Order: sequence, then C-alpha cells, then structure tokens
Amino acid sequence: MTRKQYFMMLKKKLFDSRICRILLYLNAALLFLFAVAIAATPLPSREFAFDGATIQIEADRAWVLLPRQCVNLLWKTAKTHSLRINGQEKTASGEMVFCPTFNATGLSFDLTTETGAKHTEDLVIQDLPATILTSAYLLTLLTPFLIALYYLATLRISQRIPLDASPALALLALLLVSLLVYSAHPFTLTGIVNSLVHLFISPTWQTFGLVLAGFVFIPLVYEYLQEAIRKRQIADSLIIVVFITIVLLLYLPFGFDSIGQKEEWINRAFLEGRASRMEREALMRFFAFYAYPLAEMLDSGSFLGLHLINFLIFCGKPTLLYCILRRLHVDKLPSFVTTAFFMIYPVNASLMSLRSFPLSLSSLTLLAAINIALDYIQKPSRLRLFRMWLALILTLFIHEIAFAIILVVPLLWSLSKPRKSWRNFNLTVIWYLVPVLKVVYLLILASAGLRFYGIQYVKGAVSVDGTILDTALHYANVIADVYRQTFWHGWSEAFSVMGANKYFLHILISVSLIAVVMALLAIDKRANALPSRKEAVNWLLGGLLLILPAIGIGMWIDKYLNEMWRLYVLVPFGASIALCGVLLLVTAPIKKPLLRKAALVIMSLLLVLPGLARLYVQHAHFVESANAKAKILLRIVEQAPRYDSNARLALVTDMSLAELSELGIDELWTHMFDSSIYLLYGDDRPKFSSLCILGEACSTNDIDKTLRHLDENTNYSEIVIFQLQDDLSVELLRELPPELGGASNATYNPARLIDASAPLPPRALTMLAAARRD
Repeated sequence: MTRKQYFMMLKKKLFDSRICRILLYLNAALLFLFAVAIAATPLPSREFAFDGATIQIEADRAWVLLPRQCVNLLWKTAKTHSLRINGQEKTASGEMVFCPTFNATGLSFDLTTETGAKHTEDLVIQDLPATILTSAYLLTLLTPFLIALYYLATLRISQRIPLDASPALALLALLLVSLLVYSAHPFTLTGIVNSLVHLFISPTWQTFGLVLAGFVFIPLVYEYLQEAIRKRQIADSLIIVVFITIVLLLYLPFGFDSIGQKEEWINRAFLEGRASRMEREALMRFFAFYAYPLAEMLDSGSFLGLHLINFLIFCGKPTLLYCILRRLHVDKLPSFVTTAFFMIYPVNASLMSLRSFPLSLSSLTLLAAINIALDYIQKPSRLRLFRMWLALILTLFIHEIAFAIILVVPLLWSLSKPRKSWRNFNLTVIWYLVPVLKVVYLLILASAGLRFYGIQYVKGAVSVDGTILDTALHYANVIADVYRQTFWHGWSEAFSVMGANKYFLHILISVSLIAVVMALLAIDKRANALPSRKEAVNWLLGGLLLILPAIGIGMWIDKYLNEMWRLYVLVPFGASIALCGVLLLVTAPIKKPLLRKAALVIMSLLLVLPGLARLYVQHAHFVESANAKAKILLRIVEQAPRYDSNARLALVTDMSLAELSELGIDELWTHMFDSSIYLLYGDDRPKFSSLCILGEACSTNDIDKTLRHLDENTNYSEIVIFQLQDDLSVELLRELPPELGGASNATYNPARLIDASAPLPPRALTMLAAARRD
C-alpha cells in the first residue's frame, strides 16, 4: 500500500461516517457565525451623566484577535472628578493603551466627586486568545462528563471502541458554541468559580451531597442483603455482625455524646454563617460537609449526630473491605483475618478522633466505589455505573488523600482472570474519569488565580531544596518512616499500652468474638486450603506495594508530614494485607491444613489483642481531651452567660503551648476557641474570642489576628478577661493582673459587658452536656 493509499484509507475511516459529515457542516456554520459576531460587535463605549457632567469612555476596537495585541482607550470626565482605572489614579481626561490578559479582559472606571458621590462603570474588551483558552479549560472540564455520557449510553465495556473523528469534531463544535456565547455574554474563569463558591458553601448543596451518598449506599446495602438471603450467605452475614459488635463495644465505655475536638466546632460554625477560611476548603472539597445535614437531623443541639455517623463509618469500612475480598474470591478465613487487622491496625494516632472524620468518610466511599465496580464487571448496568462515579466523586471531593490509591485500583481487574483486554481498558477509562475531573478542576482554580485550601502545602518533588539525589533521599526517608511506623513503632506502641488499659472486659469480649469466628472458619470443611507459599509471598508483596499509593500525595505535602495521622489514614489497606501475608508465609511450612489454620488463628489473636487495647486507650484519650476543653468552655459560660454586643472575650494563661498540649487542650489555641464561643452563645456572643498566652501572643479567629497580644498599654474598655490555671480552673478577672497593667490601667470594666444573671445559653446545656455531668 502506497502512502497516498494509506492516507486515503485513513481519511475514509475517520471522516466518512454520516455523523462526521454532519459535524463538519455544523462546525463550518458555527465558525461562520462566530466570524459574523466578531465583525458585528460594536466598539465599546460609554456615555452617561454623572453629577451634572457628561462622561465619555471609548475604545478603538471591540476584539483583540492576537496575543499581546492592545487597544487604545480615551475618556473624558469633569475636572472636579477623581478617576481610578483598575485601581490606578488617572487624570480627568486622557488616553492609555490597554493590553488584555487571561484573567483581566475588562476595565473598571471608578469616579468620585468632591462631595464623595461615587460611580463605577465597567468596560469589557473581548480578547479572542483569552476566550479560546477559557473555553478550552471549560471544555476540558466537560470532557470527562461527555465520555461518561458515552459509556452510559452504550454500556460498552467488553467491546472495541469505534475510532473516527466524531469525538474531536464534537468537541470543536462545543468550543465554537462557547465562543459564540462569549461574544454575546463575556465571562471569565474567575467569575464562574466565584459563582460556584456561593453554591458549594450553601446548606442546600451539602444536603444534595447527602442525597447522592444515599443513592450510593442504600442500594449497596439492599443488594448485599438480597444476595445474602438468596445465596444463604449466613457465615458472611454473621462475620459482618461481629465487625459491628466490636465497633459498638469500642464505643460503649465512652458513649456518643463527647464534645467535638476542633474541626467539628469550626465546620459547624462555618456552616451556620461564621466567616472562615473553610470557604477555601469548600472550593476544592465541595462535598466536605455533606454528612453534617444528616448529623443535624439526628441531633441539632450537640455532637451526637457526628459520633453516630462516625460509628457507622467504622462499621462500614471493615464490612466493605471484607465484601471486596470475598468478591475477589478470597476464602473466608484469610478475608476475615485481613479485615480484622484492617480494623485495629496500630498506625493512625488519631483514628478514633473526630478529626479523622472526613478522611474516614473518604475511605468509606472509596471502598463503596470498588465494590460497585466489581459488581459492574459481573452485571453491567447504567445505574451501577452512575453510582460508582458518584462514590468516586464523593471520595475525591471530600478529601484528596485517596487520589493515589484510586489510580492503582484498576490493577484489581487488570490482574484478575480471565483477562479481557477491552473490558479492562474500558473499565479503567471509566474509573479514571473522576480523578481526571479533579485534576482539571484544580488546574482551573489555579489558572483563575484563586487561592484554595492547601495549595501552599503542595510542593512536589521539584520544590524540595537540593539536588536530584537530595530529593530522592528525602522521599526515600519519608517512605522508610512510613514502613517503620507501620511494622515497628505502631505495634511497639500497641504492646506498650496493654498494661495501662482499663477496658479488659470489652477487649476480652471482642477478642473472644474474633476467636470464635476464626475457629469456626478454620474447621469449616467446605473452605479451601490456605494460600500456598508462593501465593503468600504475593500477598505480602502486594500489601507492601499497596502502602506506597496509600500514603500517596501525602508525602508531597509538608503539613501531612508534620501531622502524620493524615498520612496513615489509608496505610492499613496495604498493611493489613501484608501482615496477613506474613502470617500465611510463616505458617506455610506446616503441612497439615488444620494445624496450619490453627497456627494462623493463634498468631492473629496475639496481634489483635494489643491492637484492640491501643484503640481503647486512644479513644479514651480523645474523649478526655474533648471533655477537658468542654469544662473550660462550661466554666466561662457559667460565669458570663450573656455578653454586650460590643464585648470581646480573652482567655489568658501563663502556660506555654507545650503545656497546653500535655493537658490535651492545645486546640483551643487555634480558631476552635472562637468557633466554640460563636456556637455556644448564639446571638448573645461576643464579637470575637481569643486564647492569649501572657507575654506572648493571642490565637487567631480563623480570618486574622484580631488581638495580637495583651499588655499594660492595651485598651481594655471592651474586653472581658478570664484566666486559665494549670488545674484547668477558669476565673473571671474583676481586676487586671500586674502583667497586664493592674490598677494603673483604668480602662478595664467587665461588669458592664456581661450579664451574669442571665440563664445559660440553650446550646451550652446540650453541647457541653458531658462536661456538666462531670
């Protein structure tokens, strides 16, 4: 075949379909219409009356068609007017050259008269290069949705994808439509994203996220129950009941009404209207708060709802992991052992804290997405496909920590047998649509010049100081630390806390339940033999390798490296598989199947015992820490149940931040203190609240430092001061202490700023209920 014949054949294959011909004609028509729209656009000009004078503004062209092309502007105002153009002061009449840029295609003329009257007039210069780039960004964001629609419409999973030019021609048509829209109604990325911010922080949007979550989880539970009943999967069902029972036993000594730690106060105050930097988080994690409407439905006056949801998350994660292992045809005993390790793995130092709530919720939805994907392989349906995407959207738009592990999930079906190349290819494309959507969305935020939460922490490998070798050694050390924590320090801690544990009965019941289940699975004659030595090695290597994507993007974020509990939230996925692989490998030399299973059970129980003990100690620590903070808040509320509208609250202490940390109350130093006061007092709250370390600084109020520090020169006329002692007692100061000026500073008068006879705020009675009982 000659080259000419080859290109003729390629042309016929790409463009000879009926759809391609229609799209070619459509693109030609759209391009003609866009050219007409450019030619017909009138020159930008403004003429209006303001303060008795006629104001004239005009430009010499409506469209900038080439990069770096500029327009000439002329204006004429009254001589008595002050004029600023895009913030720069200009003379009353004059001219200038304006060169549009990607995010600045317009001009703002701000006029001010001698009397202070103001008027603003906007002039838009339509910039073709910026318009094409903006439309291309939006089209790139739209492309995953278009591909999703294709797969939803065709359900094509095991068939070859037909290749022609129609997708490219369709995207070109959408680009031209976007340009036509812009010619009539100019838009910018910044304007579009700013509109989204108002949507994402609204309670309605978060409730919408809750509905989507229900659409993911309710059918999943229903399908499992239906399958369990139809196939009489009694053993699997009892195993899941055991998981739920163990989690319930873990909560029973502490109840469900302990006080929030930090984010619970901050997030709730933000959702109720308090100005907060959380708006930047909602911009990139726009489903971060979708569980809060459900928590409000369960209990609006305390943190009970969040604790109940956290309980359900802890029940759901092992259940879904166990279901994944069973769907991958792993036998019941190794599936149960792996899942038991996953539940109690001693690696995350904040697993039982509500601070891990969004991370745990993200991992739960990831497990749901994998389950739905495995179901979709067996029984393709549009509903399953849609639900899988919803689960992935919830996973990545709650938090980005699971991004890397999502990228390796396609290995599950790529390595499974029988291997079907087109099925694996299509399913991988389908799976990657949501991660691609997240990346494109973040690129759009960055291109629009918007500052979103966490952007300052993402530094990538190229930003590590030093040579390429230094960079490689840095990340090698991070990875080594993760493995040391996973396989040494975590278990060392677990064994060390066993002697200090006060919850032996609960631990004994939990271990007994696990032992009974393992024993029954070990003696089940219908079960297969345990994996061979070679298969055990594969388990071990697979688990070890899975730990790397489990730490994922965390290793590139300095903040996560300093707060390691964020880094370890997904590590148990691989660590539990690797640990089970180790035990399978150690027991492999035992030839008798029953003896080998008995050895596996005994060694597993010896590890489960300290892991469970550590979880109880950890849970107790966080409950005690939360209640300690609550006692401080309660003592403040009891002494000052109502504030004057102009009052400001300062809690002062001579303890250092390290000492506050030892007492478990250092989170009050953050903007949690201001958020908690905001929520507790309602309309009777002070303007802002700060915790101040004497001689040093005061905490922020989540926006800025309203109080820098307190000293003898401070004006205390609107400040109410409480003093926090090292025994956590709190005293309302009637007079200033010497270090703040003492009697020489006569501005301090707290009596006129508080109403001590008022009843306690209603929320203080419920949100601080645990502290009031103590």
